[in-house]
Formats: sequence, structure tokens, C-alpha cells
Amino acid sequence: MSLIRSPRLLLALALAGCAGAPARPPPCLTDLDCAEGLVCFPDGCGDPTRGLAVEVLGGSNVGLFPQDFEVPQLGTTQDFEIKGPLSIVGSFQRERTASVDPTERDIYTDEVLVRATGESQVLPGIARSYQQRFAMTDRGTFSMNVGQGKYTVSAFPTNLEVPPQTFPNVVVSPDAGATVNFAFASVAGAVTLPGRLLKKRITTPTPSELYITQAAMDLQAVDPATGEALSQRIETSTGRPGSRGDFILVVSPKAKTLPRIELVATPREVGSGVPSRRFSLSPPFPPALTLELGDFGEPVKDVPGQVLGSDGQPLDGATVVIEGTVGGGGTFRSKLATTDATGAFKVDLLPPDDAFTLTVFPRAGLRAGLTKVNVKLKNSPGQPPALDPPSAKCVDRIPVSGRVLLPDGSPAAMLAVRAVETSTGERPLPLDDVNLLTDVDGKYSLFLDPGSWRIEFTPLGELPATSRLVTVSAAAATMGGMLTGQVFAPITLPRGRRLTGVVTSNLSGRGSVPLPNAQVRFFRVTTIEGKPASVLLGAGVTNGVGSYTVILPTRESARPQ
Repeated sequence: MSLIRSPRLLLALALAGCAGAPARPPPCLTDLDCAEGLVCFPDGCGDPTRGLAVEVLGGSNVGLFPQDFEVPQLGTTQDFEIKGPLSIVGSFQRERTASVDPTERDIYTDEVLVRATGESQVLPGIARSYQQRFAMTDRGTFSMNVGQGKYTVSAFPTNLEVPPQTFPNVVVSPDAGATVNFAFASVAGAVTLPGRLLKKRITTPTPSELYITQAAMDLQAVDPATGEALSQRIETSTGRPGSRGDFILVVSPKAKTLPRIELVATPREVGSGVPSRRFSLSPPFPPALTLELGDFGEPVKDVPGQVLGSDGQPLDGATVVIEGTVGGGGTFRSKLATTDATGAFKVDLLPPDDAFTLTVFPRAGLRAGLTKVNVKLKNSPGQPPALDPPSAKCVDRIPVSGRVLLPDGSPAAMLAVRAVETSTGERPLPLDDVNLLTDVDGKYSLFLDPGSWRIEFTPLGELPATSRLVTVSAAAATMGGMLTGQVFAPITLPRGRRLTGVVTSNLSGRGSVPLPNAQVRFFRVTTIEGKPASVLLGAGVTNGVGSYTVILPTRESARPQ
């Protein structure tokens, strides 16, 4: 990465600092801050013709999922050929004996769900996920079309008495497909864990058991180190009277080789009046289990609350969720609630072990921001339930502003601007994107929560889209105890270069033929904050004869008209 600390850049940063500078200065602001021939990208100055990669999606309806192409040096035109559908093929078998013996297996033809999750190996951070059901497979074989990438592939038989099987690091490329042969454990080879899931067992004065009749419950065994499913998800309680919580969990033989496994008990419906809880087990496993959720109490219905802005006025349309630990050690999360015009909402809760966390997600674009408040539940006999405190006052988002210029220095008026959060953290919901247009002077102003954001600028015509990574800091936006906001130095859009090409495919069996309606996306492959990343530079769609056009950034001077 080449970086020139020009006087212009240093002056811009100094001016930005007067109104609250970002916690981390940008590596560059415009192309003028870079050496000749380089463009200012989100990660810094770089050559617009090198370090690129392209994703081509030929059409999922014909089985042509994404294929990736590295482009060491961008040419005047760029053609791509899609090689037939990429697929994961294999077979389903089941062991006859307790041991793993390829000579002692039967073909498995019952229904199986195959799920592949992973990401591109060429484009860091570009996730890919596929799944398909196979019923009465032909001689136990299967074939599933996927995109190019590296996957974790799992098979889940519909028969809940057959534990799933998972294979990591399955690579699919145009040069070599992937073969995954599943061999499900036999009844004798699997680990059988019978037991009962209860609310609580009482020993005195008379031994008894409190069953879970408030909600349907599921149970599943997982590897706590990887999250891999070691069993099917089974129902342990129907949530109806008479349901005793009995279960027989059939677990993969792999469980016997792990230092410990976890049994995860979860209500089928979030906020249904029963907590979730994890139970840790280590081999050798007991012949029978009794899992107790603990004395988590009874649901408290329609607990009211209110959300206010920092000005004390009611905040409508905000999403509210309350979560925390309840009696017995389980965790509870309420259903999502939305505030009305008076800022009021109602939720159903369980009695907390100590205090709950109330999280407010205001609508995008408002001054009110993401807010977390500790609340307690007041539920005295003869009194209506209430929260303490009864209302939550939202903190303000940070005013963020800047200016965008066209390559000739004039304002980029009516330019589409979108802010996308890139640091979600651990919370129930992500933040919504914020969309707006620049004004006639090319200025934009929006309210953002503190954190890391990518601000995208999408012009019309012959200019390419560009983006910047920014850190929104409450500390940086405060001067002398006053919230002043953050002003980012102006950026100038790069000039655009029109690139054309043709996408072909050998799908028809008649040699290479043009592929219509294919999506072509160009990325810059780089490193951002020490992590490999892919930055989208431009996208196009092929026409009826397989031709596409895309506008990419360049340092070329404007050509005379």
C-alpha cells in the first residue's frame, strides 16, 4: 500500500479534528493523496488494475452458482468462461456394526438434508451457503450444485434416531469437484442418552417432579468447541399437560472422543415462558440423565414499559428486547416488541435472577440511538407488574457529516449514500443500514451509533461506486462536554473506466456459448485492520449475447469530449 501524506491530506485531517476527528485517521481521502496512477480505496492507495478478483454468477436456475476468477492484471477487455455446474457429490451409507468398517455398510436411502456452509477462497469474507433434501436417493448417491469455495458439509437424516455427520474443509473449484461420502453410525455404534428434561425435581417433603408444560422444548447435542451438531434436534416436551419431558437422544460416536459435549435445551418459540440452558457432559456418559432447568418461575404477562428520546419525548417505532439470566441459571429472551406513538410497549417476562438487560433499537435515521438499560421486574402480589425503572431514555446517535465532490471538484449532488455497520458485536439484532442523498452542495449528514461503519457512495452515469471505512466515536464527537458530532474530511470520487467483456459457458455441451443474465462483480482483494477483505468495486449483468459493461475506478485523466 502506497501512502503519501500530502499537505492537503494533513490539512483536511486537522480541519476534521476541530469538529471531532475519527479515532483512526483515514489512510487517504482522495486520489490526490496517492502517488501517480494510484486510487484511494477504503484500505488506502492502490493500483486500480491489480489485486482484483471477479465473481460470476451464471444463474442458480440452471445450477451455475458463483465461480471466482483472479485477475492479476486488468486488461482493456475481460472475458470469463464458466465451467459447467460445480457440485458436491457422494453417497449415503450406514454402518452395520459398532465399528467404522467400509466393508460392513448398507446403502442408506431414507430422506437426508445436506447443508454446505462456507466462503469463497478467492474472495475473503464472501459467504456462501446451500442446502438440499434428498429423498429415496438412487442407490444412496447424491449430487448438489454449489458455488466455488471451502465448506463445512453436514448431512441430517430425517430419521431422528440417526445422528448427523459433518465433514469440514471441503473445497470445491472449477478444476476439481468435491466428493463427500457419509457413513451414518449404526444403532450399536451411536451413543444413546435417555433421560428427562424437567423444570425442577423436589425431594421434600414428598419426592416429585415439576414438568415443563408452558412451552414445547427441543434438545440437541453439540461440540462446544466447534458448534458442530452431534445429534438431531429432538422434541422433549410438547408444552402440553401430561408431557413428562422424556427423551432418547442418539449422539454421534464422535462424542466419546471429545473432552466434553453440551446438551442445549431451547424453547421452540422465543419468549414462550421457558428459558434455554446448556448442560455439560463428559464421557463416560451416565446410563440415564435428569436435566433440570431450575426454578425459573411462572411467566409474567404484559409487563409495560416506555421508551423516550434524550429530549424526554416518546419514541415510536423502536424495537425492544429484554434478556437475562433467570432462576435456575437459564437464559431468557423476550419476544420483540415495538413501541407505539406514546413510546409504550408490553412484553412477557420471567422473574429475573438479578436484573435484565433492556435493549432499544430505534429506527434508522433518527437522533435516538442504540441503548442498553438494566431493569428489574416488580411483581408484587395485588399490584400490576412493572419495570424498574419504568422507562428507558435513549442516548443520542453521533451526528456524522461530510462532503462528496466529483472528479472535477464540483459538488456531487443527489448522490446515493449508504452507511453499513461492520461491527455488530454480540446483540440480538444488527443495526439497520442508513440511506440518504447528498444535497445540492454534495453534503451529507446522518446519525450513526458508535462503532465501525462502511459509507458507500453510488453515483450515476460513468463514475464508479466507492466507499470509505470510518470509526464513529462518541469520545471524538464530544468537545468540552458538548456533543458536536464528527465531520469527515471531503472525498473526491475517482474517475471511471468503462470495462467490457463476454461471459461464456460450456453448459450446453456444444462448446463455449454466450451466457445471458450472468452477474459479474469486481472486487479489490486486500487487507483491512489486519484481516483479509474483499471490497466491491463495480458490478454488471450480461445481455442476451453474454456481453457486460462495468464502471471501475481509474486515475486516467478525463478524455476531451
